Amino acid sequence: MSSAPRSRLDGRPGAIGVALLVLTLILAAGLGWQATRAAASHRRTAEKTLRDYAAIAAWEYAREGRIWLSFGMADAEDMISREIPRRKGPLPGTDLLRQVLKQKECDCMSAGFARTVFRIVAGAPPELEVDGEALSDAARAGILNLLVHDSVPPRGPRRWRMLPPGVPSLNRPDDTILLWQAAGEKPEDPPRAIYGMVVEAAQIHRPLLGAAGDATLLPPSLTADPRSLMIVSVLGPSGVTIYASDTATGPVFAATDTLGWLYGNLSVRAALKAEAASTLLVGGLPASRLPQIGVLLGLTLVLGTGALLLLRREQQLARLRDDFVSSVSHELRTPLTQIRVMGELLADKGFKSAPEEERAREVIRREALRLTNLVDNVLQFARMRRGPQALAARTLPLGEVITEACEALLPLSSSRRVTLDVQLRDDIRVMGDRDAVVQILRNLLENAIKYGPEGQTVRLAAEARDGVARLAVEDQGPGVPVAERERIWQPYHRLARDRKAAGAGTGLGLSVVAELAGLLRGRAWVEDAAGGGARFVVEIPVAAEARG
Repeated sequence: MSSAPRSRLDGRPGAIGVALLVLTLILAAGLGWQATRAAASHRRTAEKTLRDYAAIAAWEYAREGRIWLSFGMADAEDMISREIPRRKGPLPGTDLLRQVLKQKECDCMSAGFARTVFRIVAGAPPELEVDGEALSDAARAGILNLLVHDSVPPRGPRRWRMLPPGVPSLNRPDDTILLWQAAGEKPEDPPRAIYGMVVEAAQIHRPLLGAAGDATLLPPSLTADPRSLMIVSVLGPSGVTIYASDTATGPVFAATDTLGWLYGNLSVRAALKAEAASTLLVGGLPASRLPQIGVLLGLTLVLGTGALLLLRREQQLARLRDDFVSSVSHELRTPLTQIRVMGELLADKGFKSAPEEERAREVIRREALRLTNLVDNVLQFARMRRGPQALAARTLPLGEVITEACEALLPLSSSRRVTLDVQLRDDIRVMGDRDAVVQILRNLLENAIKYGPEGQTVRLAAEARDGVARLAVEDQGPGVPVAERERIWQPYHRLARDRKAAGAGTGLGLSVVAELAGLLRGRAWVEDAAGGGARFVVEIPVAAEARG
């Protein structure tokens, strides 16, 4: 009643173990993914903080840059406004700008500040007067078109502005135009005239450099020298660099701002150097954890895979043990049944003739020998599992040992009509334990008799050479496949063709042979026999006096 439920539960612990290991691997992968996301989020937050610092620095510099650029432009506007009559009257020519440049001796403007000065007087058509380096026809047309036909009204009280470098197309692509408008009679009237200068973009570098010296790029509480951590550059609309505080390259965290419409829409780019992270952030910029997380996940995967393999191996061993118990039970039940039946018939005098009684006695002897060999193998295997053991080394006459093993198997060989052909030299003497050598021969002969065909001839040959005695047992059976010749020496292993055969054995005999051969300082192997069957060979040392 209880055996069926137990059999249904046999495979459940292994399946549960596999499921738990798989769930552990999934959990480890999930934790690794969460750790990766957390590390990436931490790094993104730190990078955003650095970009915010860069945005503050860009804004601060843009504010100071507007102050420095407007300083010279506003002073020049005041001078120009004083010289232009408010009512109708003649307008000063381009020499007005030359006077402004002579009088405005400062870091912002000087006599050599402008390459060309010009004046545009409103009218139909407008009049363009140029003083200094001549302008090409295309440049003249561009100035007239931009400043007259496409003029943008001044914003607020200021009537000066700076055009972006290269707008319009001048003799040099990075030239910049500074202009002032002479107001009309009424605020809403268009300008009576426009005065302008053509300067190199490099001339704008000086006020931009001054702005860099005055701007508070980073809070003083964070660093005493923010300029060593920051790269500030001012770019024109076309991307040309007008000013740059440093030329360093490498990883940066940047933000941009603009100087505004009055200043030619010049853009400001503030970039923090990579080394600024250790100063501005506690602990610096967090390093990527992907390599460590990857290694840990890899180790988890390797350990999980190893655990799965060990669990699979354990399940295989459990199945082998179950097969072993089943095989041992069968191997014990068969001879015990024979012995019990024959013994009961003998006790009840159930045989009609003396030959039948003698045959019953032979069956009892044969099955008792079979039981003895089986028990010896099981006991020897149990001793091997407990750890290494030492065998008594004595000088043994090999002929006597072979005779003892063959006589013990005569009942089994007679029942299968097997002929034992023994070939040996009487003078071979070996060093070893007598019971171990007998058990080796019994196991090899029993296998040859059981797995070979009925009526075959099993040959046992012994010879001594090079200090070892070689024992070879040949049968006329199907042989051992090459792929199985190493595995057959493992405990519980049986060939697939023999697992369901009657009297297939326990799978311990050859493992006991290999173990005992090793304890005798020898070795064992299998090869093809000359007649097509299997040839099992065992080598053990010969006695010292025999070597001499």
